[in-house]
Amino acid sequence: MTGSPAMLSARPRRWHAQSPAGIGLLLTAPAVILVISLVAYPLASLTVDTLEPEGRAALESVLTADASRRALFRTLWVSFEVTVLAVVLGALMAWAICTVRSRLLRILLWVAVLAPLWMSVVVKNYAFVLILRQGGPVNRLLVALGLVGQQDSLLYTEVSVIVGMLYAMLPYAVLPLFATFSGIDRSLISAAETLGAGRVRAITSVVLPLAARGVVSAATLVYVVCLGFYVTPVVLGGPGTPFVATLIGSYVFEYFDLPSARAFALVILAAALLSVAVGQVVARFLPSGGGK
Repeated sequence: MTGSPAMLSARPRRWHAQSPAGIGLLLTAPAVILVISLVAYPLASLTVDTLEPEGRAALESVLTADASRRALFRTLWVSFEVTVLAVVLGALMAWAICTVRSRLLRILLWVAVLAPLWMSVVVKNYAFVLILRQGGPVNRLLVALGLVGQQDSLLYTEVSVIVGMLYAMLPYAVLPLFATFSGIDRSLISAAETLGAGRVRAITSVVLPLAARGVVSAATLVYVVCLGFYVTPVVLGGPGTPFVATLIGSYVFEYFDLPSARAFALVILAAALLSVAVGQVVARFLPSGGGK
């Protein structure tokens, strides 16, 4: 028995899992507008202004000046060192979180990982100033061990910059590596041990190949973020260890040299994009993780 036209029109519409394209565009419009206005347009404007005659002259000056080249090399090299340390320590912490049986220890590890994200940049850096300064706890320990003199200090050195950056970047390495390790079937390790492999060999021959893409992704993320560090080199490194971001700030606020600032910003942007491209190419040739 069929109902009347009024009853048929009153029935609810059938639910579809896929929304119309118009609704999707409407929902994503605010994000698209923000990306265009705050990311795409500034980057396009930066590139166009740098490629103009005045910008090209500033770019050539930046790339040929000794101070600029030293700052660029220091930024690239220190970022690489921090990336290696962060990935190694982050992999150990992520694996410990995945495999530890004690709930209390797992909570403590998570607190240690997330603590840098809960503190502001200024608080973290000035805490390291107190820790690494002359007469601080680290200095007193090294003096007691006879490794440094009474007047020596780790503050305002490249080591202090690496320590501060490493502490800030550890969560960015641990979180993606934890997600990678969580997707690996740990019974594969037991199978490798059953076949005669030791625990270390089982991890290096089973876990690391499956987690290779995750390691590369974490390293790429950490390296790209490290390239833009500003506060940590200024506070912990001082004028003796300038980074690219430090020189860009000096060009803008001290010398009022906007063309040189734009040129240097384009250089570090190109380095970041090149790092992402290299990471994508390397990850493509690595085996995909998984096992569950």
